[in-house]
Amino acid sequence: MYFWKIEKLKEDIRTNQLTEKDRFIYALIYLVLGAIGLEAMMLIPLEDGNIWDLVSSVANVLIVTLGTLYAFKANGSNGGSDFLGKYFSIGFVVAIRFLVYAIPLFVLLFIYYFYAFGEEEEIPTNYIDVIPYLIWYIAMYWRIYVHIKQVNS
Repeated sequence: MYFWKIEKLKEDIRTNQLTEKDRFIYALIYLVLGAIGLEAMMLIPLEDGNIWDLVSSVANVLIVTLGTLYAFKANGSNGGSDFLGKYFSIGFVVAIRFLVYAIPLFVLLFIYYFYAFGEEEEIPTNYIDVIPYLIWYIAMYWRIYVHIKQVNS
C-alpha cells in the first residue's frame, strides 16, 4: 500500500499488480476517512450537542466501515473480482431505491417536530430522529451486501 509514492502506485495499476484486496483497502480507507471527516464537521460547531449527536456520528462511521467490510466478504474477499465495480454500481441503485423509503420517514419526522416543538429555532437531537435513520442506513448496507452476494452465487 502506498501513501505517497503515486508513480509506483500508477505502475502497479498499469502492470495489473494491484490486488482486489489492495483496491478494497484503498476504498475502505477513503470511505471511512470521508465519513469521519463529515461527522467531525457536523459535531465541531455544535455548542448544544447531546449524546444523540455523538451516537449518530459514531454509528454512521461504524455502519460505513462494517457495511463495506461485509460487502467485500460477500464478494469473496481477496478471491473475489471487481469489488469496486459491484460495490459502487449496486450501492448507487440501492441508495436511489432507499431514498424512496427516506421520504416518508422525513415527512413523519417533520410532522412530529412541528407538533412537538412548534416553531422553536433549535430542536435538540433525540432518539426519535437518530434510531429510525440508523435502522434505514443499516438496512441499506444490508441490501448492498445481499445483492453483491447474489451476483457472486
